[in-house]
Parts: sequence; C-alpha cells; structure tokens
Amino acid sequence: KQWYQRRVRGNKRALMMNPYWKKEMAQLFSDVDKNRDGFLTIEEMINNTRPLKVHCNAPEYKMEALANAYKEFWGHVGLKPGRKVGKTQFLKGLSKLGREELDREAAGVPTLHSRVSHALFDIIDANNNNRLQKKEIAQWMAASGLNPDNADKMFQEADRSGKGYISRDELIEAEFCSFFHPEKCMTQLGVKVV
Repeated sequence: KQWYQRRVRGNKRALMMNPYWKKEMAQLFSDVDKNRDGFLTIEEMINNTRPLKVHCNAPEYKMEALANAYKEFWGHVGLKPGRKVGKTQFLKGLSKLGREELDREAAGVPTLHSRVSHALFDIIDANNNNRLQKKEIAQWMAASGLNPDNADKMFQEADRSGKGYISRDELIEAEFCSFFHPEKCMTQLGVKVV
C-alpha cells in the first residue's frame, strides 16, 4: 500500500508536467472558450452542456443536477460566478484539483469529478436503464461537438469487458482517467508511455 501511495503522490506532482495532459486540458479550455476572449467563466462551462438537453432529450432537473455538479467541480479550479479565468490559471487550478482528487481516490472517498460523471451518466442514459448503449454514446458525442461516427471506438474503449453496454462505473472510471490519470489512459488505449 505504501508503494501505491508513493506512486499516487508522484503522479499527482507530475500532472501539470505531463505534456499529454497539459495539451488535452489546454484543448478543453479552447473548446469551451466559444467567444475566444482567452478566458473561461463557470457560465461558459455550464452553457457548453446545453446541447445535451436537445441531443439526449434531458429533462431540466437532470440539467440542473449537472450544472450544480459543474459549479462545485469547476469552482475548485477557480471558475466561480462572475469570475474570468485565463488558460494558465485554469491549468494550474485543474492540476491542483487533480492532486486533491487523486488523494480522495486513494483514500476511497468520492471525488468531485464522480459527482459530475454521475450527473452526466443520468443525462446520457436517455432510456433510464442504467446502461449506456452505442446510440446514447453517439448522441452524447454529437452534443459535445465530437464526431458521433467515432462512438464505436469510444464505446469499445469504455466497455472493456465486452458486455455490450457501458455501466455507470465504467463511465466514471473512463472520465476520471481522462482527467487525472493520463498515463493510465494512454496505456489502456495502447499508447506507449515513455
């Protein structure tokens, strides 16, 4: 267990120094900065989720749950109502939050990110069967501005057991991995980590 805790602490420190992570999170910043002013607000982050309402036929109460989870999660990055955050501050805040989230994960405590992922799962799961199908993944991707034709690939990456659907835990793990375990995700995708 001590080895694992040392490794987690080492990975926490390396998050901001990981060029893959930094590139992906900088791209996230650029994607959400729709007005291209070089700043993000919590309002922009929440507005970026609005297409989910249409593409996933999400009721307002599910959208509100996601907005509340976003406010808590992104608030720890520095995105608070009425406050603008530049890219450097965003990356530093997200890196700091990543260290905290990895601590929570190592301690077995629910992460702030898991709250976002639970709310997101509830929206994507349009038929409320607690299983995400390829069609639902494609709708989510379309709402997120991604090519829905890539849903098969994303589906296979998350459904590693090959059961034909993505469970809540699989989505939470895949989402958390993409934010805070870039080296683990790269290895799972078959990318050699040097």
